[in-house]
Amino acid sequence: MGRTVLVVGASGFVGKALVGYLLKGRYTVRAAARQPAGIPDGAEYTVLPDLTQPDIAWGALLDGIDSVVYLAARVHVMNDTHPDPLAAYMAVNHDAALSLAQAAAQRGIGRFVYLSSVKVNGEQTSRPLTELDIPSPTDPYGVSKFRAENALLQLGRETGLDIVVLRPPLVYGPGVKANFMALGRAAGRGVPLPIGAVRNQRSMIYVENLADLITLTLEHPAAAGEVFFASDGEDLSTAALTRDLAEAQGKIAHLPRVPVGILALVGRMTGRTNMIKRLTGSLQISSEKAQRRLEWSAPYPVWQAVARTGRSMNQAEPSSAIQSKIQLGLSQKLYLLLRTLLEKIAATLGLIVLLPIYLFLAILIRLDSPGPAIFRQERAGRLHQPFKIYKFRTMRSDAPNLSTEEMQQSGLKVITRLGAFLRRTSLDELPQLLNVLKGEMSFIGPRPALMTQYPVLHLREQTGVDQLLPGITGHAQVTGRDNLSDKEKVERDSYYLKRLGPKMDWRILKITLNSILSGVGNK
Repeated sequence: MGRTVLVVGASGFVGKALVGYLLKGRYTVRAAARQPAGIPDGAEYTVLPDLTQPDIAWGALLDGIDSVVYLAARVHVMNDTHPDPLAAYMAVNHDAALSLAQAAAQRGIGRFVYLSSVKVNGEQTSRPLTELDIPSPTDPYGVSKFRAENALLQLGRETGLDIVVLRPPLVYGPGVKANFMALGRAAGRGVPLPIGAVRNQRSMIYVENLADLITLTLEHPAAAGEVFFASDGEDLSTAALTRDLAEAQGKIAHLPRVPVGILALVGRMTGRTNMIKRLTGSLQISSEKAQRRLEWSAPYPVWQAVARTGRSMNQAEPSSAIQSKIQLGLSQKLYLLLRTLLEKIAATLGLIVLLPIYLFLAILIRLDSPGPAIFRQERAGRLHQPFKIYKFRTMRSDAPNLSTEEMQQSGLKVITRLGAFLRRTSLDELPQLLNVLKGEMSFIGPRPALMTQYPVLHLREQTGVDQLLPGITGHAQVTGRDNLSDKEKVERDSYYLKRLGPKMDWRILKITLNSILSGVGNK
């Protein structure tokens, strides 16, 4: 199949991401949009005609095109004031799409990918939806998308044009607008949000993951004539999403636990019932069909996608954390003395209680791959004094002496099968209790850097972070993991240093335990 693609709606949120993705995949892209702003360099821009008008002349747009992706849409509008909302949605979401597909079929174009919506299936679910579930749209937007799906699939059967329909849930990523952006920015500013008791489950899809799936459906033979749900594959509650967005911005979300019933009552009293339902209700889909038939999996895991999105929300805000050296106050110094004593007691008890687990894991590691069970490596301690860190070995014994980030950047794949599990559950960190007992590490502090990570060491010395013992966990780890630049890591360590105290430590411990229990662990 040819590799010249017409993207209709190329200047939208999904469109810009897709055009960039296609260009990286060496596709030739004709980007149709009302304005060229934001369209990646390398695409051929063409003016998109008024999609609300009948009898659109598509000829020039389709010259030399092999495949079409239709992203243009009249998006869902809360409290729509249009005199005939269904007609307005139908014009763009149904009529124009069908007209373009008919023109494409007449020209012998091979494939037409239509971006529909999960709203074809309604607004809430009690279990993950599949493509076999009967659609039940509840508003004009969902109705228009469902009718377009049916008309396009029928056209494909009649003409031989390969139609592919994708039904994504909420699409997010850097640059996302509307309610998602408002939620993320509120979380990042520490605004109290009364959703701590919300235990719903919402499917979403990162915009780059969606672009990857669309690109796959352009050529995969099993995609023709099919409808696919598309999601990241891991669902989150509104509360969990908010916490993750706050953590990605170096903050801790404040989520009072207000009962969902009270939130619903407030929604009815203020005329915002639909908004409250979206915040508290569940909407889950299954991408199993795409995984099975197309052998697709989301290239970006949820933790990384949400971290990138959250970080993008405060990039414009100036940071002064790197500008001056921070001095610990007297109360903080006294707290550290008491904490160090308690940590040594806890480390001693932990080593005794966990000894059977240590021995069991050591045996498994030796059976999984040749080499010692314990990994020792020189790291920078307090005031950059070198010490040997202890960890359960998760990599091959011949792995180079590089940081995790450096290995990822180099494309090295040295993590063992058992090592991946140990990292995901953070069990590889257990031997560091010995470092705590020896006074070389703390339970909470900056991540122990390699002695060769000079930029990080320099920034820590500049800000005063080096006066802290490195920690098994820490603020930078739980709010960004390895998905942060050196400067961002030290900024978050500085944020911790300024607020060091029992309340801050307790928050970090809670986030760490939640990460371990959810299987995120150490990336």
